[in-house]
Amino acid sequence: MIRKCERLREKLKKNEIVRGTCFTIISDPIIIQKMDHPDLDFVVLDMEHGRYDAQNIVPILNTCRTIGLPTIVRVQDALYHLVAKPLDMGADGIMLPRTETLEQLKTAVDGLCFFPIGRKGNGGIAQLLPGETIEEFNQSRFLMPQIESPKGIENLPSMIETYGKHISAIIIGPYDMSVMVGTPCNIYSEIMIDSIKKVFDICHSYQMSCGIFCNNYSDAIRFRNMGANVLWTGTDGQFLSMGLHNTLSDLM
Repeated sequence: MIRKCERLREKLKKNEIVRGTCFTIISDPIIIQKMDHPDLDFVVLDMEHGRYDAQNIVPILNTCRTIGLPTIVRVQDALYHLVAKPLDMGADGIMLPRTETLEQLKTAVDGLCFFPIGRKGNGGIAQLLPGETIEEFNQSRFLMPQIESPKGIENLPSMIETYGKHISAIIIGPYDMSVMVGTPCNIYSEIMIDSIKKVFDICHSYQMSCGIFCNNYSDAIRFRNMGANVLWTGTDGQFLSMGLHNTLSDLM
């Protein structure tokens, strides 16, 4: 059976539909196992806004690796140690928030890859898969920069041209973007829709996979129709709340 990481890599290269979700609060490995699904291509573990730290994220990374679920850790910032550390602990890739410059991407690649591509230090008990070489590691970890501002959109072509071979997909952070374009938390404003379309159009011109955080199924369909192929949908907290509310409604 092909590992999900290999399947995810091929889907992204071919610009096929990719389905992911976001974990922000769940820390019990048993619940992680219950939430796995054959059609779930990846999970984002949120260290930027979520409750995870270097201690409580390790059991989740271990469980996801055991069941074959690809993990993308959203780090707090484009700093070497914030990028490299999750990989030492077993993450399959990094999501980089607020990406706007070539310098940020250079820092990300330096933390993501070993020499001669980057400058990552060699260490961490879960860094390599069994039998994996340094060369294989350099070619197999995922990098998903988030575009969340007009400056990020403006510099996106040069970022893809310079670092495109190291980028797995470009992901829009709609809520930060909405703040930066002047319509806070209104991700459907005219200027937001225009900004989202610009990002997708740029990515399509470079045959780069692209996506966006989707609150729900309706969002996913809407943004898919606009050109997204990476549908990063919902959070663990949302699913728990939705399941409870739906069950209680059915009992009325």
